[in-house]
Amino acid sequence: TYVNCSLKGFRKVSASQAIRFGFSQEKITGVMDFPLSKNSLLDINVFLGIKDVLTRKRLYTTMFAILVISAFIIIVPQNLYSTISSNDFIGYMGIGDCDLYISIQQTDNIIDKAREITQAMESDPDILKYAVLTTKTFTIKRPDGLREGIKIELGDHLAFPVEYHQGRAPLAEDEIALSILNAKELGISAVGDSITLISSEGEQQLIVCGIYSDITNGGKTAKARFNDNSTDIMWHVICAKLTDKSLINSKVSEYGEKYSFAKVIDIDERILQIFGSTITSVKKAALTAVALALLITVLIILLFMKMLIVKDRYSIAVMKALGFINRDIKIQYISRSVLVLTIGLVLGTVLANTLGELLARTLISSFGVSSFKFVINPILAYLLSPLMLLSAVLIATRIGISRAGDIKIAHNIKE
Repeated sequence: TYVNCSLKGFRKVSASQAIRFGFSQEKITGVMDFPLSKNSLLDINVFLGIKDVLTRKRLYTTMFAILVISAFIIIVPQNLYSTISSNDFIGYMGIGDCDLYISIQQTDNIIDKAREITQAMESDPDILKYAVLTTKTFTIKRPDGLREGIKIELGDHLAFPVEYHQGRAPLAEDEIALSILNAKELGISAVGDSITLISSEGEQQLIVCGIYSDITNGGKTAKARFNDNSTDIMWHVICAKLTDKSLINSKVSEYGEKYSFAKVIDIDERILQIFGSTITSVKKAALTAVALALLITVLIILLFMKMLIVKDRYSIAVMKALGFINRDIKIQYISRSVLVLTIGLVLGTVLANTLGELLARTLISSFGVSSFKFVINPILAYLLSPLMLLSAVLIATRIGISRAGDIKIAHNIKE
């Protein structure tokens, strides 16, 4: 289809134009708006290059589209990687922003062992705050009457809050917060709905006070703060915040050696445990996207510039006849590429941070994350990426116009 549309352009070439120029002359519009006589700021070659782009906009559409797509392909995977590897992503994992993550499970006397650690934290001046969270399995009654098991994390969820898509953390004993996937499975669409909890004491109605993002335990978790002594403990988690982040490694070693029955790690290690393989895969995909986008950019710009030189051979011959040297002509073509690249980068970056974020949110939502926002690394997105694209465009342009100096005046200026 594209080839057919391109070939239709030959119908517009008159016999005289084909004999004289070998191609159809573009309709130049807006030339009078950019007179050379009024230019006092730019170098004449830079001015002529910019003027050519502005007066032959349709000709540069393909080049512009490729640069927008390349910028999009480069920036979006980088932003996605920066987001899921950042500390801000902790809130989407059902874990608050803490420094130490201590897990106690598959051991006897879990309650006593958790109390032993919290007593040590009480007297530790390096611990700013901590919270104990207990996970148990309960039975709930679905709206259709069927019964189903659900893991509920009990404790103070205000100490290290997570990202809530709707509502807030549970404050009262008759409130519960559900992960997004759990809410969907249970038919909970909004805050204020209720679920029925079945225990040894009978049925209890719990009001859904919040819906949050979580990718742990298959994305199906719940948070509450009621007291329960009738159900066995699956595991205890103790989250702690330090007064100085530089102490994280030493505290991990200290508590790990002192309490061998517990698994003591820092929060970065916890992220790697849960999402490490995904982070690695996204990183590889981001690097691959950069390489492919740069390769495609170089190839397309190279072919475009070679085509442009052939198309402009008459104009180049005229400029050489007027005294322009090869260096002047190359500067004009480089100026065209840089102008189109600048506009393409701006639009590509805007699309990456809007449409790209929407596409990434759609992908991440399958893991149980909804309220997703890019965490942008400005050095990568706004410095290194444009520099890489600029280098690719300049290299392709220089190679593509290398034969412009071979055009002979006598062979291309026809009466």
